[in-house]
Amino acid sequence: MADILTPALGESVTEATIAKWTKKVGDAVKKDEILVELETDKVSLEVVAPADGTLSAINAGEGDTVVPGTVLGQVSEGGAAAALAPAAEAAPATAPAAAAASTDGAVVDVAVPTMGESVAEGSVGTWLKQSGDTVAKDELLVEIETDKVAVEVSAPEAGVLTINVQAGEAVTPGQVIAQISASGAAAPAAEPKAAAPAPAA
Repeated sequence: MADILTPALGESVTEATIAKWTKKVGDAVKKDEILVELETDKVSLEVVAPADGTLSAINAGEGDTVVPGTVLGQVSEGGAAAALAPAAEAAPATAPAAAAASTDGAVVDVAVPTMGESVAEGSVGTWLKQSGDTVAKDELLVEIETDKVAVEVSAPEAGVLTINVQAGEAVTPGQVIAQISASGAAAPAAEPKAAAPAPAA
């Protein structure tokens, strides 16, 4: 599964609007084929397919506002498992066990956030977790260091971490540096109520 990410939008441009999708869910796409047109107050940008396959999910529709690094949609490489993303998307948070089952095996990308005006590149600091470690949602994972600021990157979901970019390597806004496989563990059953204490003598 390959994510379609919002690219860097240029200096001092922090958000864009989706003008048009050229494909719909289920359509076959080729690598580098134009999928989305974005508009900002300065320029229009085209976002291309990251791989050959099938457009399996559209996460942001026409007219939506997005920022660099936003996952706009996903391409199932080779056209496999096109129904996976919509099924996970459609699952409402009803019972904890049902919600956990629907996200079992889902993979969430950890992308480099926008690092400030005119900052187009940073370097990965020391990871606080290792590949294979279990992480909690919003837990701090790593800092991206630039010549101006250090930007903290937290886990978008709870699950098992897989690191794609090692400490010291250069990265750009929107780049996927790690992935989290949702644990899918069912919520623990509620503890039985304690017996009422005996009345005092």
